[in-house]
Amino acid sequence: MKISYSMMALAALLWGAGQAAAYTVTTPAGQTVDVTFMNDNILRVTSLHAGQAAAAPTAAVMKPEAVDVTVTDGPIVTLTSPSGLSATVDKSSGAVNISSGGARMVYDAGVRTTDADGHQSLSLAYLGKGTFYGAGERGHSVNLEGDTLVMYNRQNYGYTAGDPRISQMNITMPLFVAKAGYAIVFDDYAAATMVMGNPIVYTTESSEPVTYYYIDGHGSLPEVSHLLTELVGRQDLPPLWALGYITSKYGYHDRRETTGVIDTLRREGYPVDGVVLDLYWYGKEQDMGRLDWDPVQWPDHSRMLADLKKRGVNTVAISQPYVLRNGRGVDNYNELRDGGMLLRDTTGAPQEVKIWVGEGGMLDVSNPDTRAWLRDRYRRLTDEGITGWWGDLGEPEVHPETGVHHNGLPTRLYHNLYGNDWSAIIYDLFAEEYPDTRLMTMMRGGTTGLQRYSVFPWSTDVSRSWGGLQPQITIMLNSGLSGLGYMGHDVGGFAIDPAAPYDPELYVRWLQLGTFSPILRTHAQATAEPYHYPQQRDIIRPLILERYRWLPYNYTLAYRNSLFGEPLVQPIGYYDDESLPASPDVTDQYLWGRDVMIAPVLTQGATSREVVFPQGKWVDMRSPAAVYAGGTTATVDAPLEVLPMFARAGAIIPMADYKMDNTTQYRTDTYTLNVYPVEGESGSYTLYEDDLTSRSAIAAGRYAAVDMTDSMTDGKVTFTAKFSGSYPGLKPVKKLTVKFHGIDTAPAAVTVDGKTLRGKAVKYTPEDGILTITTDWNISNGLKIEF
Repeated sequence: MKISYSMMALAALLWGAGQAAAYTVTTPAGQTVDVTFMNDNILRVTSLHAGQAAAAPTAAVMKPEAVDVTVTDGPIVTLTSPSGLSATVDKSSGAVNISSGGARMVYDAGVRTTDADGHQSLSLAYLGKGTFYGAGERGHSVNLEGDTLVMYNRQNYGYTAGDPRISQMNITMPLFVAKAGYAIVFDDYAAATMVMGNPIVYTTESSEPVTYYYIDGHGSLPEVSHLLTELVGRQDLPPLWALGYITSKYGYHDRRETTGVIDTLRREGYPVDGVVLDLYWYGKEQDMGRLDWDPVQWPDHSRMLADLKKRGVNTVAISQPYVLRNGRGVDNYNELRDGGMLLRDTTGAPQEVKIWVGEGGMLDVSNPDTRAWLRDRYRRLTDEGITGWWGDLGEPEVHPETGVHHNGLPTRLYHNLYGNDWSAIIYDLFAEEYPDTRLMTMMRGGTTGLQRYSVFPWSTDVSRSWGGLQPQITIMLNSGLSGLGYMGHDVGGFAIDPAAPYDPELYVRWLQLGTFSPILRTHAQATAEPYHYPQQRDIIRPLILERYRWLPYNYTLAYRNSLFGEPLVQPIGYYDDESLPASPDVTDQYLWGRDVMIAPVLTQGATSREVVFPQGKWVDMRSPAAVYAGGTTATVDAPLEVLPMFARAGAIIPMADYKMDNTTQYRTDTYTLNVYPVEGESGSYTLYEDDLTSRSAIAAGRYAAVDMTDSMTDGKVTFTAKFSGSYPGLKPVKKLTVKFHGIDTAPAAVTVDGKTLRGKAVKYTPEDGILTITTDWNISNGLKIEF
């Protein structure tokens, strides 16, 4: 029997009004299988033994939608959404088959096992090639097929490429993204393993049955990103200053050193937007948990913060999960202990915690009283002028397994979620008390959905070595496909080998990668700042200036992350057309948005490198006459001062070609538009704008878009622009410099909106093949350039 209707109308097939379409069957053996369509492209599967109760959903934040589903009843029930996502449920066995567009993708035999310790396991078989990404922060491989992935956050000090530890890093997520264009999210945060064979076997230490979500991207990785982040949460727009240059070290000891660093950077001509204070802001290492300024090292700290802010420099301060009693945090330790706000052991006594600088207790962020205590201190310090927060050691790095949290969960069942709950304290504080302030929280621990708390994670204490540099692209790729769009790294390398503490070549190559990473933050135990490399200044300074030139493009990447969940760092095959040969998986180059490919040098002494070109045609941004076809490889020159970069044919790349000391000087009325026309190709690009400060710009619709296109046909180039939207402070006229790259001869005539352009407004430079056009554009009209 085949029926097509809105399942919202049938009480027997749904949970309640306003929820998703659901189908539940109980097998003869007493197993209950529930298939719920969250929307057209996401379904949830829960399978329970007799007597088991479903756990409350934890990963998902989206509200279920009403879905029109076609139901074919019988011994095997078929449920199909309008998009072609289909699930069959075998009423006798409880097996579930999931298909997309008629093609079978995943088979769940309905078997759930429980071992002697109460750990739950389920298996999912897949059809087709098993190429998988994601699972949170993973640095060992970009393809996880065949791996056994541990879901238990762990710090790996001084790691390098090839280190087996980096298959299990600080942010683990029980999910994976298939290259075939779908994803699976296990709704769990307990300690677990995910064996990426066929079948894929997920085993959790939780005694609660595990629900999973199937996300159908219909073969498209961007659509998977969109749907995954719709399910588990997207990141708010970042503060603009987070996209500038941030200086950090372990650590700046006092006010004099901190202001001196900023003074030196400015004197040397480096723009800077942020400074990060490590643990010395509250005194000494053993004062951890004090959460107050040391008055000797930081006299009149409020004035220092205000003075830095006037100079466009934002201050980020560290805090940790631990409160030590062997330092000046002892009063807080006693207060928290007496109030029951610290982690307890199995007897109910405060759990003893020992770290490298002392001993004490651990903040139990599952306790509402602890959250209120922390929030109050964060609020007071924020009011004094701290702009962003750094949650360090938040895996948590030391988390005794004899601990029991206020919510009743032992350490191994709560460990991964700790960073999410900690981040939520800061996020909720800003949402409720600073609703017009965008938030930056650096956090290095957590699990699925961490990004929804405005978190900017980093790959922690990496070795300052070439081996430390090499895994960073893999880490950013897996993290980004898991929803963490802003994964960064300690540029320059943190953990210094005393035998090789200083490597200028490594610093330059790392900074080249960092310039085109979500966050550009230098951080190390020593010689972190760029002025420590004076012989390389002519390479280093232009790189940091380049970061600011790219602000229009990078801010648009941030917009696309907030609107659509797209990571800033993407695999080269992210936009592949399924009908064409797939681009290979590579770990030493990546897309920086759709239209730019970065191919950094990661090997000591190299002056050239091989580049793999994904689908389409690619223009060498240094030599636009060189155009490479997708599916090919080429060796390109890469001396130390060169970062190989390529633009997709037809790309339009907006830049800010004017001097900035910091991002407060960024403008939305002046752009340089770099266009890369190629014969027979066309391109399009949407530039996003807003007032640069409002936290609610997207939700309130207070933003604008510049939709641009270009094409080249029989040598004729056409460029168009159209403006839509509005926001406070929008100026009606934009000053545009449009540069067309790769033009081999001067055009006979150039028209703007049908009128021939003459004089200084048009310039052709044959030595670099660039045609430059300057014009004022009234955004109430369209713009069209032809030649």
